Amino acid sequence: MEKHVDVTVIGGGISGLTAAYHLHKKDPALKICVLEAKDRVGGRTLTLPLKCKDGGTDHWDLGGQWVSTSQKDIMALLEELGLETYPQFTTGSKVMQVESAKIQSYKSDIPSLSPFELIDLQLFIWKVERLRKQVDHEDPYNCSKGEEWDTKTLETFLKESLWTRGAYETVAAAIRTTVTMEPSQMSTLYFLSLVSSAGGLMILMEANEDAAQGLKVKGGTQQISKILAEKVGTDNVLLEHAVTKVIQNEKSIQLKCRNGLTVSCKRAVMAAPPMVARKIQFEPQLSLQRREIEKWMPFGNYIKVIVTYQEAFWRSNGQSGEAVTYGGPSDVSGCDVGPLSIVFDATTPTGSPALVAFLAGDQAIQWGRQKAHTRKNAVLKTLTDFFGSQAESCLDYFEKDWSEELFIEGAVAAVSTGAMRNFAAGLREPQGRLHFAGSESAREWDGYMSGAVQAGIRAATEILHQLRPGSVSSGELFGTAYSPSYKAPQHLRRKVKQSYITRGLSFAILVGVIALLYRIFVSLI
Repeated sequence: MEKHVDVTVIGGGISGLTAAYHLHKKDPALKICVLEAKDRVGGRTLTLPLKCKDGGTDHWDLGGQWVSTSQKDIMALLEELGLETYPQFTTGSKVMQVESAKIQSYKSDIPSLSPFELIDLQLFIWKVERLRKQVDHEDPYNCSKGEEWDTKTLETFLKESLWTRGAYETVAAAIRTTVTMEPSQMSTLYFLSLVSSAGGLMILMEANEDAAQGLKVKGGTQQISKILAEKVGTDNVLLEHAVTKVIQNEKSIQLKCRNGLTVSCKRAVMAAPPMVARKIQFEPQLSLQRREIEKWMPFGNYIKVIVTYQEAFWRSNGQSGEAVTYGGPSDVSGCDVGPLSIVFDATTPTGSPALVAFLAGDQAIQWGRQKAHTRKNAVLKTLTDFFGSQAESCLDYFEKDWSEELFIEGAVAAVSTGAMRNFAAGLREPQGRLHFAGSESAREWDGYMSGAVQAGIRAATEILHQLRPGSVSSGELFGTAYSPSYKAPQHLRRKVKQSYITRGLSFAILVGVIALLYRIFVSLI
């Protein structure tokens, strides 16, 4: 069975469907086909109904949920689609559990750390801000210390930069939840690049309207993809069509699906995450840079939990529902610490009370191996410790382990050490007739829904430039591989310049060795 179209998009998440929608909007005559491996659209967004107060049901996001006024691409799309946002609830005292099992609360934006730990934390924030400004997310490896930072794990960087345990565990918990893996598993350069792409560390970590956890979408984020699919035409979005092979030649590109369908087209968009795309066979093979970044940009481990209640008792008790923890003590064999890293209020705009909790990194791995009831009991026990005995009596409890999601296998990806040399070219540069979208390839807010939108528009713009010459302005081409200002990344290994102090020490050591050898020689005569 064979199908002929102008453009095929692999992946029916926000990025792939944004690419398809942008192509359709710019040229309705283009024949477009979206191939989605799963039985639904939405990718790493998933909105499900759960039991709520008074015997009803309401909807919650089990995948990506937050947007921000600083994320211009997703906000523009939400406005275009007629979707509204509402702020993350943050009023009241917050809970912190770091350094020890002791649970503390605080009401201001300043965490409940000791003065020395607060100074340590602030110095770290200033340091990251200073360093991230040296990193151009367009090509992170090209900065003066790109090679040095890329060979250093983030854990090493944290230990070099932080000297108090409380500050270290606060930062580690935030990073673990943001990137879904341990600091020991990712490149320092990638972390600085991620911070740079968001516009700053605090923008990435905080929960005000300008920050990453600032706003949520009324009705849930999966409807973004559903609406985009409707605008492209649901007949053009083929579900349960997993692509297994991509064959290119000078005139066309063929995509072969597991169910036997072959789609032939002029151009194609790869919107699947790098680790998922790696499982597809390509003829000819993709560039070495692309294959390397696919190999070294793995998903972290992430379990998201929604717990619904009859009442928002934490609000009545003057709490915001926020908690930051290293996990706390654990009495479960095989689990070094308790299950949670971060907790937020998840009450819907219609007033259905809920909390959202995250298990990330090693905690998600260790607790993911436990039986479901053991994990649930531990989560509810931790929420009870934070917010009182009422947290134990929930109406509904639902958890989503994204590492178990077929054809996705994770929520957030990060780059391991030594691979950032291939980041810019490997993720963004077209390969023949194949163009790349996906949140990981974004120039701003990569790994977020806003990055997914931006990457989808970029890939669509590149295709329009090829199929409809002259239809795209030079301004629209900015940020694509066809921009007049674009320069392909070329990274030569730099010679490390020694300082005068280093040279002086080296010379002193050399003189000392020569003197020692001379004394040994004289003694033997």
